[in-house]
Amino acid sequence: MRCPNCGYENPEGRRYCEECGERIARLEAEKARARRKALREAARLRIELEKEGLDRAEVERRLRRARRRTKPWMGVTLLLGLIVLAVVLVVTLTGGVSEPERAVKAFYQAIKDRDVLTYLKHTEPDVFKMAKSGEYQPDPYTEGIDYDSYVLEDLRTRLVKEEGEYAEVEVTGGFFEGFYDNGVNSGGVDFGKYPRLVKLVKIEGTWIVQDYATAKLPYPVEEVVPAEPEFPEAEEGGGG
Repeated sequence: MRCPNCGYENPEGRRYCEECGERIARLEAEKARARRKALREAARLRIELEKEGLDRAEVERRLRRARRRTKPWMGVTLLLGLIVLAVVLVVTLTGGVSEPERAVKAFYQAIKDRDVLTYLKHTEPDVFKMAKSGEYQPDPYTEGIDYDSYVLEDLRTRLVKEEGEYAEVEVTGGFFEGFYDNGVNSGGVDFGKYPRLVKLVKIEGTWIVQDYATAKLPYPVEEVVPAEPEFPEAEEGGGG
């Protein structure tokens, strides 16, 4: 049995090629299906041509012409074209944004819209399930959407890391501010000046913001730095 992949002549009954390891049975089955399809197409075309009143010689001549026009590589080219088109469509529809980035943007948009269900979807998955099923009635204030209204403009993100079910997204641009009904506001944060790193984990197919209590704050978040020693001169002198 000749291997369709490398051409090596294998003994009859072999399922895998002794030379390249290709699965012969699968390739042979695919070739057989292709041959059957070609035969069916030829039979259908022959019937259509005969209905037009053509004699057998003319029918066969046209069938040979059709077979010459259908090159084997055309199917491969068509398949590659469809794959490229699918990739282009995905990039176009998603804007080239990764799933963790979309989750971060949805998180901030939910706060801006005071959409408590979407907020819980990306922060507290168990509470989200209860709220969605009607077992629990969430309230924006009790769930942590603290301000009465928000401004969110031109949010931009960058994927820093995505490893399995863990990801890090940096908010690199945009403006975010919270307002109370009495006119008091948070002062806002310009993410272009104060980038914010958001850490996420994937639970049951949904990216969850781990540090949402900090990520939701509509003002600059100071970096945590080691505290200064109370008596630095004593530490430097080593007690001597």
